[in-house]
Amino acid sequence: MRLQQVADSALGQQLLLADEAAAEPLERQILRLFPEFSEVRALLLSDLGTASLSGSSHQLRNHIELDLVRRATAGDPSQPETYRADGQIYTSMAQLVRSDASPGRQTVILGTFDNALIPRWLELADPANGQVTLTQSHIQNGVDLITVGSADAGGERYRVVYTVPDTSWQLEFTPSDALIAQFQVTRLPLLLILTVILLGLAGGLLLLVSRIPGLLASDVAQIIRGAGLRGQVQLHLPHLVPLGEHLRTLLTEHRGHSAVDDDEDEVEGPEAPKSSQADNHLMHPLFQRTPLVEEDPVEDTRDDDLDTMDVTQEPVLNAEEFLPAQIFRAYDIRGNAERELGDTTVSLIGRALGTIAAENGENTLIVGADGRTSSPRIKSALIKALLSTGRDVIDIGVVPTPLLYYATRTLQTRSGVMITGSHNPATANGLKIVLKNAPSAAGLMQRIRDTALGGDFREGRGTLSKADPLPAYLEEIISDITLPVPLKVVVDAGNGATSEIAPQLFAELGCDVMQLYCEMDGRFPNRSPDTSREENLADLAAAVRHNRADLGVAFDGDGDRVAVVTGSGRILRTDQLMMLYVEDVVSRNPGTDVVFDVKCSRNLGQLIVEHGGRPVLSKTGHAFMREKMVETNALLGGEFSGHIFFGERWHGFDDGMYAAVRLAEILSNQNQSLDELLDALPQSANTPEILIPVPDADKFALVRQLIDGAYFPEGKVNTLDGLRVDFNDGWGLVRASNTSAALTARFEASTAERLRAIMADFRDQMAVVSPQLTLPE
Repeated sequence: MRLQQVADSALGQQLLLADEAAAEPLERQILRLFPEFSEVRALLLSDLGTASLSGSSHQLRNHIELDLVRRATAGDPSQPETYRADGQIYTSMAQLVRSDASPGRQTVILGTFDNALIPRWLELADPANGQVTLTQSHIQNGVDLITVGSADAGGERYRVVYTVPDTSWQLEFTPSDALIAQFQVTRLPLLLILTVILLGLAGGLLLLVSRIPGLLASDVAQIIRGAGLRGQVQLHLPHLVPLGEHLRTLLTEHRGHSAVDDDEDEVEGPEAPKSSQADNHLMHPLFQRTPLVEEDPVEDTRDDDLDTMDVTQEPVLNAEEFLPAQIFRAYDIRGNAERELGDTTVSLIGRALGTIAAENGENTLIVGADGRTSSPRIKSALIKALLSTGRDVIDIGVVPTPLLYYATRTLQTRSGVMITGSHNPATANGLKIVLKNAPSAAGLMQRIRDTALGGDFREGRGTLSKADPLPAYLEEIISDITLPVPLKVVVDAGNGATSEIAPQLFAELGCDVMQLYCEMDGRFPNRSPDTSREENLADLAAAVRHNRADLGVAFDGDGDRVAVVTGSGRILRTDQLMMLYVEDVVSRNPGTDVVFDVKCSRNLGQLIVEHGGRPVLSKTGHAFMREKMVETNALLGGEFSGHIFFGERWHGFDDGMYAAVRLAEILSNQNQSLDELLDALPQSANTPEILIPVPDADKFALVRQLIDGAYFPEGKVNTLDGLRVDFNDGWGLVRASNTSAALTARFEASTAERLRAIMADFRDQMAVVSPQLTLPE
């Protein structure tokens, strides 16, 4: 019997009409029908969907279970999910119960397996024959759940992998040297034999999950017995027929060539087993008929007025005058809006970018802008330039940067430009560029400048249309995030691009929202848009305390950074915030990589390891972080300045608003305040990020001099990004800022006294390089 049968039966209909008290005996009846389940929960849902579970006696363990329930209510096929919670491993599956006779009611049956069954089933395979591993695949990685046996180095070339249908599981089998020695045959038939072994194991897992009787095991045995015989082999599962035919063909070919092979290349060792021997070897309980579980496109909104825009571009004779090297930074373009980003400069950049996009096969680019007073002018010049190269442009209006990133993933085009000065003062502006969904790095910035200087641009006449990605963005987040307990939240948009969207997002999630500086004003009259400077969070901290809010969140000028304040007004630094995310994400995805930059606490790396993850150190910079996220398939990443990247349940780009509601979700599911969660984290003496102003043209040379003269006999020097020196009880860092005319420094130690000593050591060596390089006492 399957869960679907229960849902369609009279028992399912009784469950649909029952309240929580009446559902309990029905749950016990279902549990008797599924002896492999250790638990059955009937989740009664109202019109609020999964949000109605907040008051239920059946609390969901985590978001794996929540996702199962959501998929079931959406009518998606139910697949078992294995996850870690409360220090144990569970496997669950869900089934929706509904009836046309009761349209206002729906129930989800959530069945949880006793995970002891899976290792017992895997142990049926003789460990001496090799290693069997059950892996659960995720969006971007796979996690080993259970491993039985051991593999030898020689077996790697014969490793076979099988994806279990209708699940997120994979089985891997790596034979031992002893098993390989029993089959002194050519590699291809041996691989097929190993594949058949793996299919047998997979058959057992399918029995365990979907309760199909022993058809697969019987068919595998039939394939093995019939491989060397003439005549037809009767199989129950048609999908295995090609495997049987292919195995028979290869064995026949092998017999025809084996005598020649033996004469040409005599191999010492035991005689190759005959087919009957192989048949006996594979006569294993996994291959028997007895079952292991008893059967019981974006809409065109083109503006006609925009279609008549004059996109002709005049040649620029002295291009170098308009393309100062300092505005082409590590991963974006940034400068003073009036002095360095005039219309001619923006036009040259736009024509160069359009040309490069064409060379990469990108015909359409999305353009968004923040609320700065200079953004409309820059946006107009950029769009004209892109259109003149024959690129089509989709204008998404005034948005935070994460909306531009989101649009490149949902509007059927992978490239775009965000006009924003990010966290810099109102006089600054710039361009963040996405090309084919890849983050911009230094190579692209230099290529844009070189192409603009060369003046060899594509020519054409593109079309302009408009789109609004906001409704889809909000809908996806609201359907993903559940707050069982509504929170009181102060939202500080700093008059930036999140001024309207962030309060709306929290309100639609059911929060009591108090707005601070949520009127968009490109002059930033109330505070600096740089949320990494703790002095800019003073008003937020005061508002949180005054309103007795659960937390406060602040966003930078374009919304790709977030800063957090606890209920008592304490500032939660990003590496501490990352520790909370690690406890949430890595617990569900053991073995996943977590990326963080060189400015983060060493406690973060240690916590990642303690929770079963793998810490990955990255250069500072949101583009470098995104590159490392893609490279490692990480599900989580964080940069100390406030960029947070979620690859789990989100799209992998830095999004301050999404990071903020994920924190709210964690807090809503806890019985502790944010202050209490912060107190439970590993503690150390540390500094905030320290800025040391230096001329923009000198900063990299100064760091190079510091590295060349560094003398830290008790520390380990790391030059991944500037100079970081790790000691047994702390570390120090000095590096050149990617975005401003400054060096940045940060220090951490086990005690305040040791912190002062590390800073003094750096201070002395920095003074040798230049007297202007000073650290606070």
